[in-house]
Amino acid sequence: MGAEDLMKWVLALLTLALATLALEERGREVAGDARQAYSEATDQAREATETLTHSVRQQPLWALVVAAILGYVLARLVPRR
Repeated sequence: MGAEDLMKWVLALLTLALATLALEERGREVAGDARQAYSEATDQAREATETLTHSVRQQPLWALVVAAILGYVLARLVPRR
């Protein structure tokens, strides 16, 4: 193996190492974004649950009517066997 071949191998390994580092950094960024999105989604779900619970407690009769209508609509949409 000549000096030129050795240099090609060294350059190839360095290129691979740099690409690996870049991908690793990007992977960390994506993981951080995913954690942030999950946190925001759970916060929104918690707020929606609290709002719905408050509404049901304030107007239980309306909640019952809405639940009955939704149940009827879903029953009509789901095919029977």
